[in-house]
Amino acid sequence: MADLGISHTHVNQYGSVVDKKPLTARHRLQTMLHGAIFTAAFLFVVAMVCGLVG
Repeated sequence: MADLGISHTHVNQYGSVVDKKPLTARHRLQTMLHGAIFTAAFLFVVAMVCGLVG
């Protein structure tokens, strides 16, 4: 690894793509919930900007 001023242990702290565990049903559900909340908030802001709400 190139000397970027960080040790290998520090880099390995974040894991690698190879070490990724399969997604659990709870994690998948949580990801979908966060996506739905983000989408609803975005659409609400768009509606406010367009004058449909408020």
